[in-house]
Amino acid sequence: MEITLTLDDDTAAQVQALAQRRQTTLADLVAELVRQANEREAGIEAYIRRTRETAGRSEPGWRFDRAEIYDRQVLR
Repeated sequence: MEITLTLDDDTAAQVQALAQRRQTTLADLVAELVRQANEREAGIEAYIRRTRETAGRSEPGWRFDRAEIYDRQVLR
């Protein structure tokens, strides 16, 4: 698929410089940046979903033990 992208001169110069530093083409750079953004977004969505599914719940079998909490090294 071919896409035309219009950028202002400063942004275009920055993108070209970045592609040169990474020794890649503009097309490959844009593809990589989009892939990374999609992975980040998917990770955030998975985190939010897991947080909502487990909100207010502990691991199965976990019991509150005040003595164990106060026996941690950090409190000594």
